[in-house]
Amino acid sequence: MITPRLDILIYAHDGRGLGHAGRSIGIGMALRRLCPYLKVLFVSGCRQSQQLIGPAPLDWLKLPAYETKVEDGKSRGITGRSMFEDKELGIFRTEELEYLVSLYRPRLVLVDHTPQGKHKELLKALSISRDIGTRWILGVRGVMGAVSQAGSDLAGNLFRQYYQGLLWYGDRRVLGESHLEGLRQQYGVEALECGYVSRLAELDFLRVDGPAQNEMPAGTVSVPWLGEKSLHFLEQLARGLANIPRDFGKWHLFVDTGDSPEVKKKVWKMFAGLTHCRLERPGVRYVDSLLCSKTAVIYGGYNSLMDVLYVGLPALVVERAMQDNEQQIHLQRLLARVGNRINTVSEADITGEQITSFLLENLSKNKKLPVAVNLNGAIEVAMILDRLLKEKS
Repeated sequence: MITPRLDILIYAHDGRGLGHAGRSIGIGMALRRLCPYLKVLFVSGCRQSQQLIGPAPLDWLKLPAYETKVEDGKSRGITGRSMFEDKELGIFRTEELEYLVSLYRPRLVLVDHTPQGKHKELLKALSISRDIGTRWILGVRGVMGAVSQAGSDLAGNLFRQYYQGLLWYGDRRVLGESHLEGLRQQYGVEALECGYVSRLAELDFLRVDGPAQNEMPAGTVSVPWLGEKSLHFLEQLARGLANIPRDFGKWHLFVDTGDSPEVKKKVWKMFAGLTHCRLERPGVRYVDSLLCSKTAVIYGGYNSLMDVLYVGLPALVVERAMQDNEQQIHLQRLLARVGNRINTVSEADITGEQITSFLLENLSKNKKLPVAVNLNGAIEVAMILDRLLKEKS
């Protein structure tokens, strides 16, 4: 009897935001849509994975999740929901990933962000995979930023030892050549430019009836996780939305308040008197809301930016002060490409009056416009991985 094999295992880094998981899930969706004959499995500790996958026929395995805390713009690992410390989880997940690779014997593994995985948890899986004949591919976002793990000697050496391909989820017309050159220097190969990965584009393919037209919200607000200054921003946002005339429509706010009941109560209290605001945790209604909105308020992460660019919305983008500087670099390049469709503000310094002014300006545009940015990354990656498997079989 021939032992069955998994065709593609997609592994996503997790911890602070949803960027790594969201990109990887978007690619998994494209694979299931375009190559339904392939056996595909997504693996991550990201606890919001099911909400990100939505109705897509992508199956997944949940690892115990890392938890991080941001202090002075820098992330550090803390005890997670499983009550294991960061380093303890690294040990367990290393063993678990080794077992998964030995069990499913994937023909190809697509890894997001760093060759070693978070806390070097891919080392054992990499080591045993040679006997299995697994091909490893690394995919990286448009701007890596100052990520020490990605720029380390260990990352470069592991890539040269085990990986057979490097994919870049960016657009050189937006970001120029410097990031591709940085990847070439780090990993010793030319990265394949794939374009930006848009998970929302894949979800849109799954829609049958199109967006619901019975409620056209004024705007969608997305706060995927709370950082050091997020409560200040939300307080100012409530002040700003209080001054937006109700006849523009409702505001749908998708806010992950975390595990603290006190924080949740504080945030809900901020918006309790605003009858034109609907506050809820991030979930499946986000897609419908964004597709029907006139404007959006988002943080400057990769996935959120791709969402508003795909829909063509004028947006207010909130910048977090993070030491890796990835969002700031990325936004500067994007702004040069999309012009006044995006305004950026600092999470720590924004005022309610400024928010009102920006949102009224965006609402006056009230027109969705396509942008000259390549958002076909998920499709391109799916086609590349399918070709690689066919070449090897």
